[in-house]
Amino acid sequence: MKYGPFELQPEDFLPLDFTEVERDVFVTPFLGAEGAERVLLEVDRRERKRATASERAHRQPSSMHDHGVSLQSLGMEALVDDLLARSPGLRDLLARRFGSVGGDSIDGHYSYLVDYGRSGDEDLGFHVDDSEVTLNLCLGETFSGSELVMLGRRCDEHRQTPVRSGETVEILHEPGFLVVHAGRHRHRVDPIRTGRRRNLIAWLRSSSYRGLDSSPACPDWCGWP
Repeated sequence: MKYGPFELQPEDFLPLDFTEVERDVFVTPFLGAEGAERVLLEVDRRERKRATASERAHRQPSSMHDHGVSLQSLGMEALVDDLLARSPGLRDLLARRFGSVGGDSIDGHYSYLVDYGRSGDEDLGFHVDDSEVTLNLCLGETFSGSELVMLGRRCDEHRQTPVRSGETVEILHEPGFLVVHAGRHRHRVDPIRTGRRRNLIAWLRSSSYRGLDSSPACPDWCGWP
């Protein structure tokens, strides 16, 4: 699928090799260096074309980030659809491990690029995502710090409960690697120390799951008590 003057090629995709670093938190190689670089170049090209710097400064990619850009504002939302279409192994993981929370019926997403660095966001506090499942793909560039720290999966009723022993898992981002986790898995981003980190975040959503009339007050997947 094309997104303007470039398109990802089959050789841009790496063989999937999912590692479960914590319960229902997976990391895998996903996109090669050339493919990741082309995505960033296209994002930058469209940002320059879209608006002046002063206009861009007032467009937050999400309520939690001051720096970055939504794919929708760039006309690139089809990129995430294409990544899912080209990755049957990823779709299988979503259905098999996240089916109880809509992972087998994903029919929409909100996706954006985040930008960490001295001139971007430097960290991100404790939060959960507005998603059934989140994809977090590191595209570049060169950096240290800015680790993703997972803090345990909770239902809404128990979101503010303490982190239990063994629930804290630190993930070191690496360009081309994808992190997959439930939207209700609590997490934060530690301060970036050097360089610039740019990640593609996709909040995958299921309208049928969100439309359910009722659900248990505390589902089986909640890590509390």
